[in-house]
Formats: sequence, structure tokens, C-alpha cells
Amino acid sequence: MTVTLIGNSLTAGNLGIPYARFLNFPENTHMVNRGRDGDTVRGIRARMDEVLRSDGPKVVVVQTGANDILLPEMAARGGAWTAFVDKMVERGSVPTPNPSEFGAAYREILDIAFSWGVEHVIAVTIPPLGEDLASQRNQARRNLNDQIRGMADAGGARLADVAAAFESELAGIEVPSEWFFGKPADFISDVRRVRREKGAAAMSEERGLYLTMDGAHLNERGAALMGRIVSDAVLGR
Repeated sequence: MTVTLIGNSLTAGNLGIPYARFLNFPENTHMVNRGRDGDTVRGIRARMDEVLRSDGPKVVVVQTGANDILLPEMAARGGAWTAFVDKMVERGSVPTPNPSEFGAAYREILDIAFSWGVEHVIAVTIPPLGEDLASQRNQARRNLNDQIRGMADAGGARLADVAAAFESELAGIEVPSEWFFGKPADFISDVRRVRREKGAAAMSEERGLYLTMDGAHLNERGAALMGRIVSDAVLGR
């Protein structure tokens, strides 16, 4: 069985701890990682045919949505973020302007996958963006997750509701950390530190974070939880 993972940095695993490390599939499973840092729903839509033609998977795990929120926010900050976002957009990671267009592009991804003969498509909801669930950023995320859930139901995909699992874990934290990455250079310094310390746990503890190392990218606890939820959806549990 070939399982293709397509998504953004949480799938690629270059920033933080990759959830793919915690996937639990049968021994005969061939897993192909098509994650791309910074990708959006439109970026995945644009490369979906090429990926499916190459991999011929039985199962596709679709993980996207965070950057449709974050890239416009980054662009609005200006400064070093402008060049960062311009590079992402030039590469094809173009954010959608509203939830309706996000949902339409997401449904196209599902339809394309099934048109290639994929047996099961796993729609992964967006985990919290910053661990303060009351933030405006997380309200925008909930709007996109409503689209993912609706399109998965209408399009015949299985749902890996990572968002619900993460929110349940974070709801028990009395004073959640508001820490969120501040500049593009943070990505590079954090990656180096994770490699140097062979993990993200110490960084999370310093920042008061529970499931992430910087508000968006996963630590060991978050990656293990996401891996379990996605594994259960792939295996139909």
C-alpha cells in the first residue's frame, strides 16, 4: 500500500518535529512525503496531478490551510516578511482570500484525488495557530476548518480531526502561552537548536508551549498526537 502525504511544513518535517515520524502503518506500507514548507491549498491543488501521477497511491493524506491564514498576516507585517512571502507566492504557495474560495479549492483537491483512483483521501484539519485558542488567528482557523469538515463530508473523504484533538488538550491549560514566532530568521535559529538539542521539548518549556515549539510547528508531544490521529484515519479506526 502506498500512502502519499501532501501538505505544508507540518508534513515536510523540516521545522519542528515531523508528525510523519509517529505514523503507525502496516509493515508493507510505502510512504511518500510530498510536504512543502509554506504551501497553501492552491499550491497543493496545482501540484496534485503531478504527485498522483508519480506516486500512484492508494491513500492520500491532505494537510493544508495554515499558510492561507499566515502568509497574508506575514505580508501585512512588512520588513523581512515581505521578501519571505513574495518567495512563497512566486513558488506557487498563493493564499486564498476567503473561506469560500478555500473550500472550493479544497474540494477540487479531493475530486482530483478520487479521479486518479485513490481509494481513501484523508482530510486533516488545521491545528491551533498559537496556543491561545481565543486569538483572532484561531478564529480564522476555525472558519477554514469548517470548510475542511464540510468538504470532506460532501466529497467522501475521511476526516483526521487533528484540530479537535489539539483543542481538547489545550483547553485544560489555565493560562495558555501567547508565544508565536516573530521573524523569518526565527525559523533558521529554531531548526539549528532542535538539531543541536536533538528535540524541541526544552524550547517549548522555555516559551510556555505545550504542543508546539513556536506556536505553529510541533514538538514531540504535538507530533505524536497528530501522528496518532492521522494513523487512525488512514486505517479506518
